[in-house]
Amino acid sequence: MKSIPRFKLDAVDPDELTEFYVENGFVLVERLISPMECGDLRADLAKINRGDYDCPAIDSVNWPLTDERLLGRYMYIGQPHAYSSTIRKCVTHSGLCQILDLIVGATVPFWNGAYKCMQTMFVTKKPGGNGSPWHQDEEAIPTRDRSLTGVWIALSDATVDNGCLWIIPNSHHSGILYERYSHNLPDVDSMPIARGFEDQTAIPIEMNSGSVLFFSGHLLHSSQKNVSDYYRPALAIHYCSSNTLLPWGGERNYRGIIPVKGEDPYRDKGYVMPIPWAKEK
Repeated sequence: MKSIPRFKLDAVDPDELTEFYVENGFVLVERLISPMECGDLRADLAKINRGDYDCPAIDSVNWPLTDERLLGRYMYIGQPHAYSSTIRKCVTHSGLCQILDLIVGATVPFWNGAYKCMQTMFVTKKPGGNGSPWHQDEEAIPTRDRSLTGVWIALSDATVDNGCLWIIPNSHHSGILYERYSHNLPDVDSMPIARGFEDQTAIPIEMNSGSVLFFSGHLLHSSQKNVSDYYRPALAIHYCSSNTLLPWGGERNYRGIIPVKGEDPYRDKGYVMPIPWAKEK
């Protein structure tokens, strides 16, 4: 791939964007989130990291909100929408939905246009922070119908130096889920690493603040160590078809979801609040 097309929300050709996503497994939309919205999300991340919300997974500290360390105190913060109205609002962001309307079910037979969110997660690389090992989100979130869609929102400029995402274009084509293994690699975090594939065609996805990468749950991706002096905060959100029976979190059909578009065929099963979590490295 010689260059990565960078789509713009106000000039989207739905057929072109959908075709690119189906073929390549990802699509990058420039500056979809406004500077003000990015600022609100970064401010909320600082509050979360300081312990301002009632979240047992995060210990409170008395650092001022202007302390930049609050952007990266925790490498991963899971399900912040459980206590943050700012993140819940972002889940149904109109710009995100404009793209999700096209791609969540782009490879799902008979998709009716309905989709739901099952996860939100802050992922931050502080200066010197480790990268993330190669993996596929579908391996961890088992939709198994090819509808799982990751949304990665850059809350600052993401560069090769500060740990932007790397992807292997077209790696979603086979439908293979690569087994993950424990490792002792010094420059990536402790999450298990996927093995059994070639990564010579991997490319970096450098992004401006507010740009959003949408990608298939089968797409192989990773990040590298942050060797810069700058924090690289991002918000990841995951969606899938509402018809997906989601055997996740120890449940036959996980109900800690947010219906986003269309009808939820399992609404009679009720809804639960997801359990927030945090991981330092």
